Amino acid sequence: MLPKVFVVCLLELIAARSVLGWNHVSRAKFENIVNEEPLALVAFVAPWTEPSKALEAEWLAATARTKTALLSIDCTAEPDLCREQGVFSYPAIRVFDGSKKLRRYKGSRKASAIVSFLNRATLPTISTLDSKNITDFKSLDEVVVIAYIPEEQTALESAFTELASRNHDKFTFGIVTDKLLAQAENVQLPSVVVHKPREGEQEVLSGPSGIEALGKFLETASAPLIGEFTRRNELKYMKAGKSLVYYFAHKPQDLDNYREALKPLAKKFKEYLNFVTVDAVEYRHMLPALGLKDSGFPALAVFNPMYGQAFPHDQKEITPKVVESFVMDIVQGKVPPLGAGGGGENTKHTEL
Repeated sequence: MLPKVFVVCLLELIAARSVLGWNHVSRAKFENIVNEEPLALVAFVAPWTEPSKALEAEWLAATARTKTALLSIDCTAEPDLCREQGVFSYPAIRVFDGSKKLRRYKGSRKASAIVSFLNRATLPTISTLDSKNITDFKSLDEVVVIAYIPEEQTALESAFTELASRNHDKFTFGIVTDKLLAQAENVQLPSVVVHKPREGEQEVLSGPSGIEALGKFLETASAPLIGEFTRRNELKYMKAGKSLVYYFAHKPQDLDNYREALKPLAKKFKEYLNFVTVDAVEYRHMLPALGLKDSGFPALAVFNPMYGQAFPHDQKEITPKVVESFVMDIVQGKVPPLGAGGGGENTKHTEL
């Protein structure tokens, strides 16, 4: 006869397993929820695919942190529904907000980003700020954009409103019209300030600006020192004119530790290099072209998109000092590239 403690533990394990996994809904329940709820986020997945497996834990974590409806559909069980929603690759995330317009979720698939997106959805496009709420507002999101605009400058306010309307799904926007509050915040009027509380950074654009100038400023100022590389931003990174420092890992703690430790180095080289983290499970297919082995993470490599050259690190140790030394060795020609295809004969060295 099994000990009572063992039986209890076994039952708890079985119960946990039933909770900690995809909880897919039927077409009927899906239609009922998206028609009744003011906001719902739905993941259309093929459970057997690696990207869907990678999303599972993040989706469950996000579900536990929000009251908004987060649903999942198994596209192997509901293929017609998935086709109707324009799903042809997995996973795909759709936003349902009561409108008939198809909205694709384009943010990071990490729990923190999903929850931030849902929090933004509950806010107005632009929040009006005063001395009572501005301090807390600055830390509401990973990127918070605050415009300090006197009431008489209607053209700039209109441009900022347009900027917020275009980017409300990605960033949090607020406005200050009180000149005394702007003075207390030590901000010149008019100005737009981008706060990145997680990095302890902020950037300021002073003076009147049109929508085009505001857009360019926001794109540059909102970029994280160490971003997450995904299919959705791959082209943007490749066209940025900078080499990429890839860091592959699959444990959240490894990714967090790397981002924290490498911030000063990423800031030092941000004019020349883009430091990015990569989910080693979802993007495992990238490893061979970078000369990295699929047998131990974390792993690091530098890639020059202009010449298609990869520089794999030996994977023994990844610290700020080691990474900086590795980058400088590449610049000085001490580390030969693998070549565009990865794993081929070394090609002539080019600068980063």
